[in-house]
Amino acid sequence: MTSIITSINDLITSIFEVVFSVVKNTFDTGYQLLLALVDFFADIPKMLEHTVKGSFEAVGGVGTFIASNIVVIAMIALGSYGYLVYIRRGGRPVQDGTKKLN
Repeated sequence: MTSIITSINDLITSIFEVVFSVVKNTFDTGYQLLLALVDFFADIPKMLEHTVKGSFEAVGGVGTFIASNIVVIAMIALGSYGYLVYIRRGGRPVQDGTKKLN
């Protein structure tokens, strides 16, 4: 008779443990989902900050590259213009009347 009572006691204990385990896992899953949702919204400002910082770094690098190229292209253009003016005048210096200007 004692073994029957022990078996029923173990059965009831097992049923309660299963129910408790299911309830605990349900609450843990809900908590983890809530935590993931909060982390998602908390990381949005960090992501935006990182994106803006990366964009500024990229624009700074590209801006420096473009500025240096503009300087080089301007020097080439001025040199070409000066050479064309020199060739157009026949390679002679500019004169105003009898004075030599160049």
